[in-house]
Amino acid sequence: MRFWNSLHTKFFLTYSLIVVAIILLVCTPMYVYLQNNIEKNTISRFDETVSKIKDRLDERVNQFDVLSKLLYWSSITNDSPAVNYLNGLASSQDFYERYQLRGSLKSFVTMLSTVYPDAVNIRIFTTEGDLISDSEDDRTSVGPYEQYEELKRIAATNGETLLSYEQRDPWNAANAWPVFVFSRMLLPWETRAGMLEVMVKADALVDLETLSQIKGAQLNLFFGDEIIYSTDSGENGLTQAQQREYGRLKQQSPSENYPFMSTSFGNKQYVFYKSNEQSDFTVMLTVPKKVVFASLVNFRNVAIAAMLLLILISVALFYILSRILTRPLKELKKSIDRISLDESDEQLNMDNKYEMDEIHLINRSFRNMSERLKNSLEDTVRFRTLQLQAHFDMLQAQINPHFLFNMLGFIQSSAEDRNLDQVSALSQNLLGFFRYSISTQSPIITLEKEIAFTIQYLELMKIRFVDKLQYRIEVDAMLTNLVVPKLILQPLVENSIQHGFNESTNSLEVVVSAYVEAAHWVIQIEDNGVGITEQRLAAVIAKVEDYLKQMLSSAEGEGMSQGGMGVANSMGRLKFMFKDHFMYEIENREDVSGVRIRLQGPLRR
Repeated sequence: MRFWNSLHTKFFLTYSLIVVAIILLVCTPMYVYLQNNIEKNTISRFDETVSKIKDRLDERVNQFDVLSKLLYWSSITNDSPAVNYLNGLASSQDFYERYQLRGSLKSFVTMLSTVYPDAVNIRIFTTEGDLISDSEDDRTSVGPYEQYEELKRIAATNGETLLSYEQRDPWNAANAWPVFVFSRMLLPWETRAGMLEVMVKADALVDLETLSQIKGAQLNLFFGDEIIYSTDSGENGLTQAQQREYGRLKQQSPSENYPFMSTSFGNKQYVFYKSNEQSDFTVMLTVPKKVVFASLVNFRNVAIAAMLLLILISVALFYILSRILTRPLKELKKSIDRISLDESDEQLNMDNKYEMDEIHLINRSFRNMSERLKNSLEDTVRFRTLQLQAHFDMLQAQINPHFLFNMLGFIQSSAEDRNLDQVSALSQNLLGFFRYSISTQSPIITLEKEIAFTIQYLELMKIRFVDKLQYRIEVDAMLTNLVVPKLILQPLVENSIQHGFNESTNSLEVVVSAYVEAAHWVIQIEDNGVGITEQRLAAVIAKVEDYLKQMLSSAEGEGMSQGGMGVANSMGRLKFMFKDHFMYEIENREDVSGVRIRLQGPLRR
């Protein structure tokens, strides 16, 4: 049969293509959906970072505007606002009057710090060089403002809000942290009496820790067309291409502040842009595209690898499965082809005139073969069932008369001695003993009940032998519900009693123990009797093995002698129940005299 026409290949290719198609149909839409969601979420996360910075900046600007208005509207004393005190400082030459004016302004500035809790320092500079601050550590004078570029820049404005960034507080060396400085000219259209300056920690506006975790990200803060802050410390300003890009952004309306791709800020950079036209502040974050979509790339690689792995595993599984499915068919066809019939059987015509495939041919052959073997199999099964039942009946027939003969003799002896209590006890125990032994309701029983029956037998024997017989029973609680063939322990215990005593034996102890060893149950019957010779031991084991072979085959054996029948029957029925998992040992004890019989089987059948 050609490779492409084989059933194995057809199974493999058909189911592999179906599985691959199903995987692609399910995974592709799922991947597209998850990709779009991850892309939107990633962009939204960066856009939200810029929005937070812009919102914080707007909030601080509004707070600064409110604080500025308080200087114009709030009265210090005599319904006079704070700016009038600045005019008084600028025009007064009296030392005492200037001292009072400065004290009032300082108290007012200290009060303003409660209105603006985020401020590091609130300072008012007069045109004469006076410094009024809410901090006791600040100096009281800085000299003429023309000496300082920052104050000159503020003085050149018309009262609009200015924003600048400083690595540290320029007026107090003790404040070593980076700050953003909000400032404006006071009374710009009148006397231009002073300047207001509020410092806010940089961390309060910009989450530097979050930005530092974004590789290649650059944050720029603009005031008007001037860059006032950039996380790229090595960049003194924007390139011409970046300035053109920023100029284009400035011309857009606030509703168009959305993220977009640009090459002006570097190779394939995403630009996240937020502006406020009222305050003329702009926040712009540029992030490399590969960083923005790093999680998306990882997801894509994992998804593709998982899909390929799933396809590979599915294809390999179906290849193995197709071989497993077709191999028995091939073997079955070969076996059927090799079957030879007797001359009396009708020869089958197996021509394939309808061009059926292998499965139909095997099905046709199997139906014919099963019909021919049906009667023979039924006869064999019936023979085996009757044979095993005969073994069980033989055991009961051989045990009961032998035991009955011994016990009736002892009851007679007790009656002659007029020991009526002992006769009554023996009769009751004997009645219960035979009720159990001759019952045919079920050939299997729990170990707990088998142990109870064995104890009953030993009690009968103990009455017979008086103090010469002792016994111990040790059973693991885990084995009480173990299912075993009925009447397997009593013959072994009886064998120990019969062959353990001799003329010189004063007493005999029989120990029956059952315990768990690894994944097996173990039952041991030990005695301290005279033991057994090596020759006799070999003969008993040989007879047991021969009995097992006879039981497992349909051939008729020569049978067992009375002395070994009980042991052999017990071994045989355990072998039949537990199959190859059952093992037994019959040996002389090494430490003391006597015989040990060890039975072992699986905890689960």
